[in-house]
Amino acid sequence: MRHETPLTQDQSNEGPEEGRVGPEEGRTRKKRTSGGPVVKLFILGLPGSGKSEIARYLINYVSSERVDKQSDQLCSASRFNDYAILDDMFRQDTKGRFKPTAPGGFDVLDLSVFDEALQILEQEVNSYISSGVIENDGKELIVIEFSRNDYSRAFEQFNQSFLRDAYFLYLDTELETCKQRVRNKILNPKYEDDYPVSEYIFENYYSKDNWLQTMDDLTKDLGIDRRHVSTFNNNLPEEVVLGKYAKFENREPIRGKDWIMF
Repeated sequence: MRHETPLTQDQSNEGPEEGRVGPEEGRTRKKRTSGGPVVKLFILGLPGSGKSEIARYLINYVSSERVDKQSDQLCSASRFNDYAILDDMFRQDTKGRFKPTAPGGFDVLDLSVFDEALQILEQEVNSYISSGVIENDGKELIVIEFSRNDYSRAFEQFNQSFLRDAYFLYLDTELETCKQRVRNKILNPKYEDDYPVSEYIFENYYSKDNWLQTMDDLTKDLGIDRRHVSTFNNNLPEEVVLGKYAKFENREPIRGKDWIMF
């Protein structure tokens, strides 16, 4: 069920850009003229559930590996999320869809902006894929992150062709754990996207979501391979979680042999 109350999102005045279009810097790119595979991985969950940490881990690993030892293909990775899109929409708002709040935050008054942000996100990913920056015949992992309380509605904003053959990972994390992680990030920020999330958003928007129903929708209505959809309990300390994800190095990313993406 969708909430109709305004939402509050705190942010810095600069507006973090990390993750909007995330190809690693310093690479030599060749124009993409033929069909090396592009693998899309959606990482979902509450703010503070660990989406960004796991995305960074996967991207850093792929970037350091660079070559698939089995196929001898170049490997690369990019990261996208919708936060910078929402920030741009807030800054350009002239219709009262947002309300600025101190210090440097905003309320979302019109919840349809969340749908629009995801539509823009798909356009940005598709533009990146078709732009010719991915290595010719290489393998590209594209990590897409966002949080919603209604994931079924969220995925309705994407074209079915965009979701086909993608992978979906939901980080199942307790609300209080997420709140504490966000507080810790704000006290000791390490990355540009360590932005605050208000108590109001947690309690009025993220207190419940419909991921279990969405899993059925993805597999039954959209025909997504059930092996491509998984839930990961992410209540453990960060170092323990990332240790589990080290299986990626053995060609068993995320959840063992069901999740062979590269």
